[in-house]
Amino acid sequence: MGLHRLTSITLGVPDVAASSAFFTEFGLDATTGGWHLTRDGGQQLQLVSAPTRQLKRLGVGASDADDLSRIAGRVASVGLGSIVEHTADRLVLIEPATGLLVEVSVADRYSAPASPHSFNRPAGVERFDVPAPSVMASDSAKPSNLTHVVYGTPDQPTTLRFFTDVIGFEISDEVPGIIAFTRCSELHHNFAIQAAPVAFPHHIAFEMDDVDDVVRSGQRMVDTDPQRHMWGLGRHAIGSNWFWYLREPGGTFVEYTADIDRISAQDLYQPKDWKGHEYLYSFGPATPHEFLEPSDMAELIAASA
Repeated sequence: MGLHRLTSITLGVPDVAASSAFFTEFGLDATTGGWHLTRDGGQQLQLVSAPTRQLKRLGVGASDADDLSRIAGRVASVGLGSIVEHTADRLVLIEPATGLLVEVSVADRYSAPASPHSFNRPAGVERFDVPAPSVMASDSAKPSNLTHVVYGTPDQPTTLRFFTDVIGFEISDEVPGIIAFTRCSELHHNFAIQAAPVAFPHHIAFEMDDVDDVVRSGQRMVDTDPQRHMWGLGRHAIGSNWFWYLREPGGTFVEYTADIDRISAQDLYQPKDWKGHEYLYSFGPATPHEFLEPSDMAELIAASA
């Protein structure tokens, strides 16, 4: 696969200052132009003003210029989408069902440092004579990278076909007609495409080193403001990842996640035939109603009219 990661997203929010303060406390360093940085991925979140929460742009990393040319060729052959810009290192397209800008650029792969955390198990002891590092840590944990986005679209088949047949994403798991988990990297999913009455960002997720950092970070955010809590701690069924969801001021759910499945080759992964909503979690608190039917949906629909 020439594609290898999400590079960045542009998120529209009603109050840029309030959302920026949230994401800074979440662990993303703020810089100029509305940009926020992850520890390993660099500039991965840009905030811009919008009347309601919106996904304005999705960035995808490619290995080289040939990858961009192949995608550009598929726009014509598949007959989906349109090209806004095509240079040697950048290809910008419009997804036809929602108007989402998709920017595919030649980008470096990011690397993450080894986790300082150690774990003791019955089969192997990694730590003697000292407490767990996460217990002793006083500094805030930093998200490593922008891992995935879940995006609602009123024409799920068209959006899915654009990302798979044109951009080149692969489907890892799918609940037909409801949601498809697609990837542009070895991660189980980078862009999940779900059926919805209107286009909107359901949630965005940032990968932590391990579940200790998920819990430590989520608890710190909720201790500061209990109204931020959405759902967690739990473990998803599809993707296997640990999760803790929070609400950012603009309404988008934001996830700390860890230990997500990796897929080395499409033909080696055997997806399950998922039924209904059983894919949502393997264990943890029951799914909140608002996670399935966001409370601002009527507002989002009205704004799109």
